[in-house]
Amino acid sequence: MTIKVPNRVLEAVVLASLNQEPLYGYALTKKIQRQLPISDSTTYPVLRRMEQEGLVATHSAVYAERIRKYYRLTDEGKAYLIEVERDWRTFASQVNGLLGE
Repeated sequence: MTIKVPNRVLEAVVLASLNQEPLYGYALTKKIQRQLPISDSTTYPVLRRMEQEGLVATHSAVYAERIRKYYRLTDEGKAYLIEVERDWRTFASQVNGLLGE
């Protein structure tokens, strides 16, 4: 089963994953799928948009006679990740307070 993950949350998940290491699209998707039930095609539009916004940069490399496009965080992406993590912690704390946790 897949779920609809809000864009800002998905961006945070993608950026946090790329903050650990550069990844190509399929590997990134599989890494996220270990935690969130997203479809295989979910991350690609997010990656394209974040590349256009300068949050991620790419380079291509040949692997087993195929070209893989690797994504890595830019300095702008790292700053945005810090902002999104802060906002998430605030939001989660507020919701947990409302739920009585």
